[in-house]
Amino acid sequence: MLIFLTSFLVFCVGIHRCLLRLNAQDLEQAALLPFADDPDAARNMTKATGRRCEHVVTPLFETPEPSAHDWLDA
Repeated sequence: MLIFLTSFLVFCVGIHRCLLRLNAQDLEQAALLPFADDPDAARNMTKATGRRCEHVVTPLFETPEPSAHDWLDA
């Protein structure tokens, strides 16, 4: 039981210390991360809330890698 309580206390202190390092701007940007990979969604979020997503990522076009069975399709 003592090991469980000690582990739980260490976990809680670790989470508390991690969250104290973040300021309000960092927390706001973390909340906007789900919209960072879609520029249109980030733009719509900015229009709707006034909050600007600073880390917008434009995904690259990826071509599918050829599979071992491509020679059957030719």
